[in-house]
Amino acid sequence: MIVRPLRLAAILGTFVALTVATGVAQQNPADEARLKNLDAGPKTIQVSQYPADQQKAYKLFQAKCSSCHVIARGINSDMVVPAEWERYIKRMMYKPNSGISSNEAQTLFRFLVYDASARKADLLRKALAALPAADRSAAIGRVKEINPGFVAP
Repeated sequence: MIVRPLRLAAILGTFVALTVATGVAQQNPADEARLKNLDAGPKTIQVSQYPADQQKAYKLFQAKCSSCHVIARGINSDMVVPAEWERYIKRMMYKPNSGISSNEAQTLFRFLVYDASARKADLLRKALAALPAADRSAAIGRVKEINPGFVAP
């Protein structure tokens, strides 16, 4: 009698493992549409006016992020608050075969925060204004640490 539940568990475990490994798992249609929209947007950023360290970080961003998805996804993302980028980079860092080291993750974080404060400043200001006061103050501090020229809301 124990054989059937164990066999069922083994079959289900194999199915789940194969689904995850092959990416066959169904994604929410709204998420699929959002990602498709991000992926279809601009595929490069004009960084010639960025500081030299950020221009160098952009090259790392292109190399690392494009290894798993189109680079347009990160470029066109509406994530702008430092905590959002921090969570996202950590998540990507632990994906199989991402190859993102801790130092590279820090460089990517700094680039994405700088880029949001330079290229998406209005969106960032709007997002910051929506945060509770303590979170807003902390986020502004992190942005200004990376881009001292950012004008906060």
